[in-house]
Amino acid sequence: MKEKCKKIFSKNSIEWINEKYLLFCVYLSLVLNLVIEIVSRHSLLRALLYLFKSPVMYLFNAMILFLFLGVGAMFKRRILYCSVMSVLLLTLGIVNGILLCFRTTPFAAVDFLLITAALRIVDLYLSPVAIVLILIAIVAVIAVCIFLGMKMPKYTGKTHAPAVIITAVAYAFSLIGLNHVLVYCGIATENFSNLADAYHNYGFPYCFTNSVINLGMEKPDDYNEETVGAIVEETLKEQLPVDPLIPATVVSESEKDTENETGRNPYGNRENDGETRPNIIFLQLESFFDPYEVIGLELSEDPIPFYRELLEDYSSGYLYVPSVGAGTANTEFEVLTGMDLDFFGPGEYPYKTILKSTTCESMAYNLKALGYATHAIHNNDGTFYDRHIIFSQLGFDTFTPIEYMYGIERNINGFAKDEILVEEITKALDATDGEDLIYSISVQAHGEYPSERMDDEEPIFIRYPEQSMEYAWGYYVNQIAEDDQFLQDLIKALEKRDEPTVLVLYGDHLPYMNLEASDLTNGVLTATQYVIWDNMGLEKEDMDLESYQLAAHVFEKVNISQGILTQIHQNCMGEEDYLSKLEVVQYDMLYGDHQIYGGVNPYVATQLQFGIDEIRINSVEEREDATYVYGEGFNEYSIVILNGEKLKTTYVEESLLLVPKTQLQSGDRIAVAQIGNDNIPLGYTKEYLCP
Repeated sequence: MKEKCKKIFSKNSIEWINEKYLLFCVYLSLVLNLVIEIVSRHSLLRALLYLFKSPVMYLFNAMILFLFLGVGAMFKRRILYCSVMSVLLLTLGIVNGILLCFRTTPFAAVDFLLITAALRIVDLYLSPVAIVLILIAIVAVIAVCIFLGMKMPKYTGKTHAPAVIITAVAYAFSLIGLNHVLVYCGIATENFSNLADAYHNYGFPYCFTNSVINLGMEKPDDYNEETVGAIVEETLKEQLPVDPLIPATVVSESEKDTENETGRNPYGNRENDGETRPNIIFLQLESFFDPYEVIGLELSEDPIPFYRELLEDYSSGYLYVPSVGAGTANTEFEVLTGMDLDFFGPGEYPYKTILKSTTCESMAYNLKALGYATHAIHNNDGTFYDRHIIFSQLGFDTFTPIEYMYGIERNINGFAKDEILVEEITKALDATDGEDLIYSISVQAHGEYPSERMDDEEPIFIRYPEQSMEYAWGYYVNQIAEDDQFLQDLIKALEKRDEPTVLVLYGDHLPYMNLEASDLTNGVLTATQYVIWDNMGLEKEDMDLESYQLAAHVFEKVNISQGILTQIHQNCMGEEDYLSKLEVVQYDMLYGDHQIYGGVNPYVATQLQFGIDEIRINSVEEREDATYVYGEGFNEYSIVILNGEKLKTTYVEESLLLVPKTQLQSGDRIAVAQIGNDNIPLGYTKEYLCP
């Protein structure tokens, strides 16, 4: 093998690389940067256009790559280091290119936190054979690089490792300084309001590095006690229903440690103040928007006629969301909290970062202070985006994921149909006597969208100039047509109830269909639509909103101003310092000293109850063929647990589960857990003790 390597790499070339390693890394950085951009942009031409249109950024990206490659000068086997590091850097670019085949959002550091979520749905996008081949290819390339690198001659001179480290640190700081210069000159930016555009304009290495460094929020320059005090004085004093520094949700330490009989946080079920308020339901519709806004898309009939009637009859407008083609949880975060994701680092998912460790103001906490019961509903895995944790941090009393639903019907792509949400929403409304906040998330229209016809009986036919996307559009259009019927059924169910109700409908983002802004009649990739249905005769008021403004706008229509962020949106929208106030308060709530609350975060995570109805074991009977577990509320996600061990469980009906016959002993402990596809138990029944 050594002889073969010598034939491939001449001795003089190898000696030159070892001797002139840093100069070689300069050339390699320029070439590697071009290759990464070709892969990321899926086009040699687009990469070359970027090079010639943005030569300064191209060189700056190469300088970033040089930092990682140049450190190899401290090693004797510098060629081995260079080979492995080049493969790793190129792999990041390849991953970005692959992800952009399935979504519009580029690869960012936060995606490493989403690996577990991605693994749950990877089979929807790649076949098992493709997954295995990709893994084999990655391992093979790395193995070859290591093997060849080990066969290459070592550098025989002195490496001066300490000097290399000091130089690398100094070089890194010089890059930071140069970055500030580029930002000051308007050549670069550190605030990526649109991640896809940023990667396109500034290059993959620069943007990905930013996503690693700039997690969370930077402390605003004017963040201090005086600024926060001025915001309280100028913006909130006349509107707060309580002292702004003593929010209605503050409770004593003894109350925090007490649970009521339902297992819910006690201060979440406060006495109503006597004012009649409506039930408020937010329904976030997966990938939902008006397909007639796609230029060149021809439809045999309107797939959303009922939704279009709602747009005409009730308050509506465009909703500008933080993502395209993916990122449901980020639109969800903005709507629930009223916080602007533009203040966070590139590509961040707060559900995976800051909200794992802190609570914060949300529509749920705000309405709980007014006596509302708060429910979250999602006909998908409860652990996706860690909602089983985050919804507790955001103040919900109950959460009904798919693991707690019954009679689930799935579409041809395997996703639960949204019609099931009608029953779940009405069940949540029936569970309490007072007002309810329900935050529901649909899933039916989720991608991956097929590249071939999946149903020969699709009622709506389409034509599209890009023929390779016709099957995808055909599938998508027919899914939202079913959603349109679901919305009609939901509103009929709400109309039958003798309760004032507000229903807010909106799309979380556009579907991923290789769309560009020029493909849309409105020219905006981040614009979906919202509509506010009600049975109270609210005045129709059309206006376009950012997703973080939606809840405050809805609350204002029903005379609710609870919450500090709510009031900032209601009182300051349109003012010159509106966003700066929002940034200061948002930072204070999540990363600062909670000065807006007098120094203490008042929000305590709720004791989240999964599902509305209790699941229980009534009796256990051993028979010749199996062990029969009788009870209430079982479904296909119910798994029998014997003395802490999961048993193979067969779901028969809501009152019966079967497990293989076991030799039960007196005192054996049996429970039933609700476990989804990721094998994470969401909840257990009370234990049944064998007599």
